[in-house]
Amino acid sequence: MLIVLFQTRYHILQYKRNMLKTTRYHLLLILLGIVGLASCEHEISFDYPPADTMVVFDGVISNEGVNIRISHTRAIGEKELSQPVSNAQVWIVTDDGKEEQLAYDEQKGAYTSVAGLVGIPGHKYQMKAILDGHHYEASSTMQEAVTIDTVFFRSVKLLSERMFLYCVKGLDPRQDSRLYYLCKLMRGDKVFRWNPRSGRSVIDGVFEYDIICSSERDMDKGIDDDGKVPLMEGDTIRMELLTIDRESWDFYQSLMASELTTANPLSNVKGGAMGVFVAAGITRPDTIVFEKSKALN
Repeated sequence: MLIVLFQTRYHILQYKRNMLKTTRYHLLLILLGIVGLASCEHEISFDYPPADTMVVFDGVISNEGVNIRISHTRAIGEKELSQPVSNAQVWIVTDDGKEEQLAYDEQKGAYTSVAGLVGIPGHKYQMKAILDGHHYEASSTMQEAVTIDTVFFRSVKLLSERMFLYCVKGLDPRQDSRLYYLCKLMRGDKVFRWNPRSGRSVIDGVFEYDIICSSERDMDKGIDDDGKVPLMEGDTIRMELLTIDRESWDFYQSLMASELTTANPLSNVKGGAMGVFVAAGITRPDTIVFEKSKALN
């Protein structure tokens, strides 16, 4: 799901903690600031302190099936993504005592259910795994999927900047209760934007929220120096909306916050691993194409 974010995160945090203890960290910040403001033809390399590799889980059971991805964190200087782990033993245990060992799917790079197991709202599921003699486990309660009525793009003016947003309207499965969501916008087979949300319905179970996609200025500039591509005319965007439990939402919320802090994101996986196992109700509304002229109306 978001497993790539973990592959360098742990090592970056270890590096930050070490550097914060010395004045060299402040000098490094100054140096990085200078490098960012000036054009430099020389490559600067840093000797990052080593950090232990950790196991990372990215698992979900939903109304669509089971997918458990396992990998390792990677060193900060490594360019290649960490390969999926294929030699683990992984089980799903239901709250009525049934147990199924998952099989590794080479094409998906994940452990899946041969029997076609899907999650049922209101039921609690446990994931158990053994890897290199270490035991890991996590549990999550399946939530009901929401009903999506409408998805569209719109624009708003924030100070001097015009922003373009993806908007969704729908019905909560439970009115007058706080529900928790993970919204992923997909462009092709990659996550374009993602956001955890929580709240109660506005009126009669109706909810509405939006995700900022790009500013008009970024769209005019095109691909930035880091190779990131903003929302562009003609982009095809599809959404995956996951209704999740509070503990899973805490993980995604902390994952987003961890980008600005030195703290590791929360994990509901026990046994010394990072990541999350979540039981979710998934809704996939219609794919839409971004047209700037329509969003401005």
